Amino acid sequence: MVGQSAVLGSLRNQVATGRVAHAYLFCGSRGTGKTSTAKILAKAINCEHPENGDPCGVCDNCRRMELDESLDVIEIDAASNNGVDEIRDLRDTVKYPPQYGKYKVYIIDEVHMLSTSAFNALLKTLEEPPAYIVFILATTEPQKLPETILSRCQRFDFGRLSVSDIQGRLAEAVAGTGAEATPGALMRIARAAEGGMRDAFSMLDMCLGYGRKVDEELVREILGTSDRSFLFRFAEAIGSENISGALGMISELIRTGRDPAVFAKEMSAHFRALLIAKTCGEQQEGFQEDITEEDYSDYLRQSGQFTVTRLMRIMELFMSLETEMRYASSPRLALENAVLKCIVRTQETDAQSLMDRIEELEKKLADLAENGIERAGGKGGKKKVSPEGETSGSVSPTPAARAPVDPGRLPDLERELTAELRKRAPALPGILRFGTLQNVTDGTLIWRPKESPAASAYINSLNLAKNKQTIEGILKELTGEAISFRAEVSGKADKADSGAAGQEEAHIRALINTFGEQPVDVVE
Repeated sequence: MVGQSAVLGSLRNQVATGRVAHAYLFCGSRGTGKTSTAKILAKAINCEHPENGDPCGVCDNCRRMELDESLDVIEIDAASNNGVDEIRDLRDTVKYPPQYGKYKVYIIDEVHMLSTSAFNALLKTLEEPPAYIVFILATTEPQKLPETILSRCQRFDFGRLSVSDIQGRLAEAVAGTGAEATPGALMRIARAAEGGMRDAFSMLDMCLGYGRKVDEELVREILGTSDRSFLFRFAEAIGSENISGALGMISELIRTGRDPAVFAKEMSAHFRALLIAKTCGEQQEGFQEDITEEDYSDYLRQSGQFTVTRLMRIMELFMSLETEMRYASSPRLALENAVLKCIVRTQETDAQSLMDRIEELEKKLADLAENGIERAGGKGGKKKVSPEGETSGSVSPTPAARAPVDPGRLPDLERELTAELRKRAPALPGILRFGTLQNVTDGTLIWRPKESPAASAYINSLNLAKNKQTIEGILKELTGEAISFRAEVSGKADKADSGAAGQEEAHIRALINTFGEQPVDVVE
C-alpha cells in the first residue's frame, strides 16, 4: 500500500493486538486503495502467523486468498446487487461459520448504491453480528449512507495520494516490468492522476503499450497535454496582453490535436502555481510535492507580471471554463472567449477590473519611486526630475492663460451652469439663485449675492474647494477655457459682512485642515 500511513498504522495495530472490529467503513475518492486495503485486512486477520499486523503471505490461508480460493472472504458489488433480496441472502449466509480462518469477511464495495430497503435489511446484521463476522464497507460517497449505518462502523478516510508517493510507486512498477521511464514522464503522469493510484497505473499502461521507453513527449502525446514551456509562453502572452500571440498559440494547440478542456485545466493549475508564488514569495514550504524547486523559481519570476487580484480573476475564468466546455458546442470558441476576457480587461467596468487597474497603476508609481522619480504632490524637500533632466526642490506649474467671457453671454452661461449643477451637485443651484454672475475679471468669474442675512454663508459654501472645483470644471466644459470662480460680497456697505465672512471662512479653513473635507460620522 502507498500512502495512507494513519489508516494502515491503526489497522495494523488492531490486527497485532487482536482487537478487530465487527464493521469498518472505508471512505475516499477513486483509486486511493479502499478495496485493496479491505482485501489485505481480510488476509491479515485470517493469517495463521501475522508479522506485526501484516499477513505472512506463506501460510495456507494467505495462499488461498492470493489464489481467490478462500470461502471465508466474500466480495459483493453493491452497484449491481443493490436490492433487498441480495442482502436477505447475505443475512442467511452469515450464520455459517468460517471454513478455514478465524473470521468470515464480507467486503461490500460501493455500498452507497444500496437501496433504502437493502440498508434496512443490512442494519440488523450490522447491529448484532456473530463474533466471527467482519463487514468492510467501501464507498466514495459516505454522505449517502444512513446515520444508523455510519454509527455502527469504524470509519477510515482515505486521502488522495501525494505526487511524490505516486511517482515513487510508478518507478517501482516500471522497474518491475523491465521498462524505462524518465523522472519527468513519471512526474507528469502523477500530476495527471490527481491523487488516484489506479488512474496513474492506467496511464502508465497506456504509455507502455506504445513502447518500452517512456519520456515526457510520449506522455504528452497520449494524455493530450501541453509541455511546460508552452504553458509559460501562453501565460506570458496573457500577462503582456498580446492578443495575437495568445490566439495564435490556441490555433497551434488545436492544430496539434490537443484537447481544449485539458488545456484549460492545465492553465488553472499553472495560474494556481503563479498565485502561490506571488503570495508566498520565497517561502516554498508545503508545495514541494506539487511544484518542484526548479519550477518554483520560474513561477516566481513570471508572477511579477501579474497582480494578486488579476491572478485570482484569471483563475476564476479558467475554472469556470472547465465547466462551460462540457456544454459548449465549440470548445475552441469558449477557450478564445475566456482568454480575451483575461487580456482585454481594460474594457471591463466591473469592480474587479477597476481594482486590477488601480493596483497596476500603484505598482508603476512604486517602480518610478524606486528609480528616483517622485510622483507629483510628494513631500517637500525631495527633488523631482523635469522633462529636460534638471532637478529642483519644487515645481510650480505655470498658470494657464485665461480669456474673459463676453458680458452679453453671462445670463446664458449662468442658466447653463445651473442646469449642469442640478445633475452633479444638486445643492448648489439653490445657492446660486440668491446672487448673480457679475463679470469676469482677470480670468475669474465673480458671483455676488443679493442682499440677504445669509450672504456670508452662501459665499463660504461656494468658496469651498470641492464646490469651486465642480463649478470651474463645468465652466471649462461650457466655454472651452480655464476660468476661475470666486464668490464675494460687493460695495462698501458689505464691508462688515465681508469681514465676518472672512473670519468665518478662516474658521472653516482651520477645521478642514484639521479634519479634512470628507463627511465625518460621529458615533457615541
